[in-house]
Amino acid sequence: MLPVLEFYANHTLDFENTDIHKLEYDAISELRTIEIPADILNMVLDSIRLQFPGGDLSIFTAIENWCPLSPPNIKSLPEIAKEHIVSLGPMGLRFVIRPDYIILPAIIYEPVDWYSPLNKEKVQIIRSYYHTVISLFGGDHALYVDTDILNKYFPSKKKSDNAALISFEQSLVKRYGTPEKNLYEYPHGEYPKYYIDHFTDIKN
Repeated sequence: MLPVLEFYANHTLDFENTDIHKLEYDAISELRTIEIPADILNMVLDSIRLQFPGGDLSIFTAIENWCPLSPPNIKSLPEIAKEHIVSLGPMGLRFVIRPDYIILPAIIYEPVDWYSPLNKEKVQIIRSYYHTVISLFGGDHALYVDTDILNKYFPSKKKSDNAALISFEQSLVKRYGTPEKNLYEYPHGEYPKYYIDHFTDIKN
């Protein structure tokens, strides 16, 4: 099975000193203030159609806004504990906010597609949306990394540790060095082991 990309981000939400139910309510309320670009929803719908050819897609298209998923509803996701905020949104997009990082919804999964210059326009739309959401929760960057590297080297994938994401990023830099190219400079078919995105072009 080929590795796919996963998308992480930092945040500054105070899980330690804030009631989890208040955090969940506030986080989902904030998510609802950001309009998901129609282009993103269309990308996700196209992907769903490929996964379920000829199937009834109303279970995805009927979701109008972000809503919380409580632990009894996420038994199929054992890695998600009670202290996580899990939100299901339009087209089945999912945000998971842990005490130590955010798991962003993956919209383009394949590394070769994410870094391909052929998809620059689509990726830019997704990155702009990611940046808006991450900024909303006090974060300033995202990490793009494939599942093979994630499963091998993430030091704290199943426990809460406020430094987990930073520690993982530092280990990636030490092991693989800093990517030398800009996100959009990779020829079609080539991509880095990981990429830390500070959204400099979007901020400017």
